[in-house]
Amino acid sequence: MRQLTVVGKDRPGLAADITELLAKNGIDIRNISSHLAGQDAYITLTLSDHHRGFELLMQAGYNAVSDDSVLIRIIDRPGSLAKLSREISEQGINTRAMTMIHHDDGYTIAAISTDQNDKVRELFKNSIVS
Repeated sequence: MRQLTVVGKDRPGLAADITELLAKNGIDIRNISSHLAGQDAYITLTLSDHHRGFELLMQAGYNAVSDDSVLIRIIDRPGSLAKLSREISEQGINTRAMTMIHHDDGYTIAAISTDQNDKVRELFKNSIVS
């Protein structure tokens, strides 16, 4: 099964809001894990209906990315994304999609989908969020 990760500011009730939204729409949570990085929460879910759950979360205003993306934390300054992109391409890896999903405390989270996600995870293992 595929996973998705919700990224947002940690706050009381965040997990409750997400799980209630899914439950109200008949989506079963098969697996859930969460962790904090600073003041940010990362909630990873395996759902009975991945696509519908993803759509519901996005429509509700959550930043959600699918498991076919690698979440990488980079410094939020001009050129950081260019450097990351260049490092990926120099390894012969093709980037399929790239989205900036969260900015906070001088860092940003880039969600990147490539033709070799496992290799990207290894290359940037010290910066991987999910």
